[in-house]
Amino acid sequence: MKKLKLFAGQMDMTSGNLFGKIAWFSLPLLLTTVMQLLYSTVDLISVQMWGGGDTSMGAIAANGSLINLIIIVFNNMALGSNVAIANAKGAKDAERASKILHTATLFSFFSGIIVGFIGWFLSDNLLIMMGTEAEYVPLATQYLQIYFLGLPALMVYNYAARNMNAMGDSQTPFLILFISGLVNVGFDFVFVRFWGMDVAGVGIATVIAEGVSAVLALAFLFLRKTNYVNLHWKKMRMDRVSLIEIIRIGLPAGLQGFFFALPNVFVQSKLYTIEPGNLDLSNGAIASGQIESYIFAGIQAISSACLAFTAANHGALRKDNIKKVWLYSFLLVLIYTGICDILILTIYPSLLHLFVSSDAAVEYGRQRLWVIGLTYTLDGVMDVFASALRGIKKSTYPMIVTLLFCTIVRIVFLLTLFDLDFFHNVGWLYAVFPISWILSVIFDGIGLLIFAPKVFHQIDEDIKKAPEPQIQSA
Repeated sequence: MKKLKLFAGQMDMTSGNLFGKIAWFSLPLLLTTVMQLLYSTVDLISVQMWGGGDTSMGAIAANGSLINLIIIVFNNMALGSNVAIANAKGAKDAERASKILHTATLFSFFSGIIVGFIGWFLSDNLLIMMGTEAEYVPLATQYLQIYFLGLPALMVYNYAARNMNAMGDSQTPFLILFISGLVNVGFDFVFVRFWGMDVAGVGIATVIAEGVSAVLALAFLFLRKTNYVNLHWKKMRMDRVSLIEIIRIGLPAGLQGFFFALPNVFVQSKLYTIEPGNLDLSNGAIASGQIESYIFAGIQAISSACLAFTAANHGALRKDNIKKVWLYSFLLVLIYTGICDILILTIYPSLLHLFVSSDAAVEYGRQRLWVIGLTYTLDGVMDVFASALRGIKKSTYPMIVTLLFCTIVRIVFLLTLFDLDFFHNVGWLYAVFPISWILSVIFDGIGLLIFAPKVFHQIDEDIKKAPEPQIQSA
């Protein structure tokens, strides 16, 4: 019964069995991300079965790296409100947490409108700049423009979900996405199977589902009065101090996400140059990329839990708990990625055949999956280290590390050495990922060794300055 209580609502992240709590907290986060990924997976399968086949699937997948870039950047931006609210909750400052929640909600909506508006007009240019195959561009542009229309809803949901996580609730975002996921599947079936709308149909279905998730998330925050803080119309205003705090923590994390995802756009464009016109090569990469996304979902869940628990215990001045959170998160990443490695090695043909039919595409997918998929442990350790640093409000350092090794190193290689005959193959194209992860792990680890002692010393000083609890006389 106790476990069910942990899983069902707000969780005390500063006491008890932290290993079990981090694992329970991570599970709904994993399932939430999986539900989001199922949007794109169902879209691909729908057009493959009932729409334009490989061409339509390729058009949707051509947007994959760009859409992931958008999602990662603004998901990481939302970490600003996540850390700020978790810190306020750890310090038991409900008024501060409420101001942050209302500010973050408004910020997510208006930033979604601005980015969506700009993206609508730049869609075709962005795809052409990425080197997208010419036959994919018209349908890919159509899908991307529809996707940008739904960006405000996506932003509102993502910020709301992050804020729920910060308050110890990781189940509600999953339940919301489960409902909206069913909506997405249903409209995919209707729009593509019966109305023959192909790529436009799955795009509209995705936007409708995102709208449903945003409405449900807002309704929860407005109506559920048992939450630590709630939305109220009378309090719906931007608080300057809260906005600065959100941006101060979230902007470096958002830039880190941008730096992390930007090279993927270059990788996709360089892939087209290896064997121009070979759709098996690109489709194999698409299939492998879909599988890798599900692996990353678990890594993201564990690192997000690490961030939330670290921030809460930092706010509560629980130094020993912070150390435990970091150790337990590291162990969970090793266990999770180890299981994923076993699955990749044993059932990869079946996994790849979910997305592609030809044996040649499966072989190309295997080549990528064995280079990137089997080394995701490195990415997991990197993300946990970065989340640990962000949880103690040291967001700039992991941003710089990501910029140097996951962006500059990758892009320089792709623009220089990769064009040489020796390096111009899929093996070296994909090897750039684990190489950059190794470098990032080393330097993020150095960052923890530098900053953690200083933060722990400050916690000790804050505890000494805290007023002694007053004892009431009888």
